[in-house]
Amino acid sequence: MGIPVHARWWVFILLAVGILLVLSLLALDRPDVVWVGESPECPHCRLEVRWYSHRCADCRGEFDWTSPAEEISPISGATLSPQEAEWVRDRVKALTAEVAAARVATALGLELAFAVEYLSSVAKGDCGWCGGTRLDPSDGSGEGLRCPACFGSGNGIACGGDRTMRIGDQRAARAYAAYDRELSDLMRSQVPDDIKRQGARRLAREFLASHEGTQEAQGIVFWPALLPGELNGHKHPGGMPTVVASRERLNLVLGALAD
Repeated sequence: MGIPVHARWWVFILLAVGILLVLSLLALDRPDVVWVGESPECPHCRLEVRWYSHRCADCRGEFDWTSPAEEISPISGATLSPQEAEWVRDRVKALTAEVAAARVATALGLELAFAVEYLSSVAKGDCGWCGGTRLDPSDGSGEGLRCPACFGSGNGIACGGDRTMRIGDQRAARAYAAYDRELSDLMRSQVPDDIKRQGARRLAREFLASHEGTQEAQGIVFWPALLPGELNGHKHPGGMPTVVASRERLNLVLGALAD
């Protein structure tokens, strides 16, 4: 039985609408931005594009913003590499645990017991300040206070423990902008230094709770030392030391264990 003449127009209209819907869905399925090293490029013309943009300024092609895959993401230099970690283990064996711990305790100004724990724990990707123990190495109270750099995660905050930094994370970038604004306001305020330290610690902990392992985490201020010059290493744009300054502690450990 054939389609009635008066119904043919409805069939034609439904087909046309269906085709338009399919085309619109295909248009919404935009290609992802292409990562070459640490540079985002347009998937259409392969020219570099502005971070977190969705349209190329040159060819005007649209694309979806996405972070690069883990295998092509940059590696953080703020923690021990696999080779450095293996060298530390070899040196501890060669020197004996007692001698190695004594050297590290002197170099870092730590209690001998914590130096022993530090050396038995530290590995690639671990927080350089606590050595992966998750505890504050300078805490003499015996209360087991959390590490002031990683807040108890034990990981290098710029890599999350796997030595790979997540770049191009738009949520982290927005969170860091808010963090930086609040920190700047805190530093300008006329409150005692201990209140500033408490506030800086709170802001850092809140950011790292969600964005550990991102590129932005490198800029988080190391709250126990808020004055320029108190720590060597990576500096916040405002001159204050950041948490990746804890790499300096790893450098001291490597130097103490060397011949």
